[in-house]
Amino acid sequence: MSSFGELICVGCLYTQEGISVVQAVFFMSCRLQGKENMKIDYYAYHSGMNGWNAGLKMLLAVGTLCLTIALDKPAVSLFVLLTMSLLTLIKGKIPGKAYLHFLSVPLAFVIMSGAAIAVEFGRSPLGDWNLHIFFFYLCFYRSSLLLAGAVFLKAMAGISALYMLSLSTPVNQLVLVLQKLHLPSLLVELMNLIYRYIFILIDAADQMQTAAKARFGYVTFRQSCRSFALVAGNLFLVSLKKAGTYYDALLSRGYEGRLEFLTEETAPAPGQLVFTGVYLLTVIVLGCVL
Repeated sequence: MSSFGELICVGCLYTQEGISVVQAVFFMSCRLQGKENMKIDYYAYHSGMNGWNAGLKMLLAVGTLCLTIALDKPAVSLFVLLTMSLLTLIKGKIPGKAYLHFLSVPLAFVIMSGAAIAVEFGRSPLGDWNLHIFFFYLCFYRSSLLLAGAVFLKAMAGISALYMLSLSTPVNQLVLVLQKLHLPSLLVELMNLIYRYIFILIDAADQMQTAAKARFGYVTFRQSCRSFALVAGNLFLVSLKKAGTYYDALLSRGYEGRLEFLTEETAPAPGQLVFTGVYLLTVIVLGCVL
């Protein structure tokens, strides 16, 4: 096995260890939200913005993200959140229900982060607003609430910009853009392999969970914990086996140390160039004026 092939397998294996750790989060979200998280590529290929130049979309998304962070204005964050969401829904033709699902995944983490900023604990009512609970107080300060709101808007604005890119651009097009930016080919290829492998494992985990449900593995809390432990342990073993199997599949298809991606390159249309320039300029002006 070549050194690059070993790196592929090692990358996949370390990814699987991470997936085994976060499997609890996945099972909870999967039971509540279904399989929408496995349709990112489907929406990207069927997006109304799929015909846009991939490099231009990356410039728009990354440029908007950097400006949102650099300008650090709640009004700018709100503008970016609304416009990027509308662009994804209207121009990208992504179903509203699916888009809300994708937003709900990071939303929980953003809300928890905002709550950590907004709320303080104390034994005395020292905040601008205080809530007495048993032997301690929840203290709310006006400055902390404003900061939490600003952080929330900034995070959601950045997420909406990146969702605009990911829900309109297939991974193979992103790989081509990264290659043109002269990123190390090893990192780009590992990124693509690990990304694909994550969804394969999610599908395998879902099948295991369905099998456990068919055997009444989630009837009681005790059985649910036992089924979760068995599925998580089995998933790790499956990931070890699949890592070697997929490397063998690469070799059988003539793999010689480099992955080649066939993509159709689209030249940026004048209207797309104008829109990108005007949008980024508008964000800059809003940040300077407000």
